[in-house]
Amino acid sequence: MTKNLLFLIFFTLFAFSCAQNGELKNTQNNEKKTEKQRSMENKIKENDFRIPQGSSLLEGEGLLDLGDLLGFDPSETYAVNSILFNVALDKISFMPLLSVDANSGVIVTDWYSFDGGQTRIKINIRVINEEMNDDSLAINLFKQNFEENVWVDKGMDITQANKIKTSILSSARNLKIASEL
Repeated sequence: MTKNLLFLIFFTLFAFSCAQNGELKNTQNNEKKTEKQRSMENKIKENDFRIPQGSSLLEGEGLLDLGDLLGFDPSETYAVNSILFNVALDKISFMPLLSVDANSGVIVTDWYSFDGGQTRIKINIRVINEEMNDDSLAINLFKQNFEENVWVDKGMDITQANKIKTSILSSARNLKIASEL
């Protein structure tokens, strides 16, 4: 009986010491990862992908790269802490937000009602680059009207989306100029 108890205690201590060694390796590996690698790992967790550790998909060594599958472009610059991204976020701060991802430069709002609840809009913004020109932002503004107790899609309002884009770009340019003084 005592042999079994001693064996159980020894085995438990051995198992715990091995587990702690694995945690140390994981923290050391996390410190060496780039922002892109950490972002890809977050996307894997969010989408509940089950990929074995050491897979060529994770390392980018095979024909397929997980970054390509998740929409990461290796030449793509991320909008982390960008003036353009922050100005866009500030401009639509009155609307409820569904998703904000500074790493990919994407802002998605929830529906926002006005006109006494008869009209509502939803805006999707994507910061593409930091150049602050017309190609730097992609904005989609969706519109719906409340008719006969049902929300009816009215499609995208390109005119309003362009006005929002112009406003964001103008403010971002002014802010950049002021920060350089």
